Amino acid sequence: MAEKTRLKAIRFPESLARDLSKYVRRGRQSDFIIRATEEALLRLKQTEAIKECQGVFNPEKYPEFRDRESIEAWVRNLRREAEKRLAGWSPDEK
Repeated sequence: MAEKTRLKAIRFPESLARDLSKYVRRGRQSDFIIRATEEALLRLKQTEAIKECQGVFNPEKYPEFRDRESIEAWVRNLRREAEKRLAGWSPDEK
């Protein structure tokens, strides 16, 4: 079932409204604006979550998060381990 909708009157700068009409066909503009708003809100929520978690991974407890190089090495190792696990996997296996 589709989510209920609500009409929201929003003012756009004229130049932005012109560009929207130029690049997004008329029947798709609401969907485009909704998708762009969802993406922008997701970024805001992620930024807020990162700020709330700041300092949680202190270097004494989590040396893999000590600095950029340590984090990159940790991620590379995770990816390597995942690739090893997936290398033997077959879609026919149960």
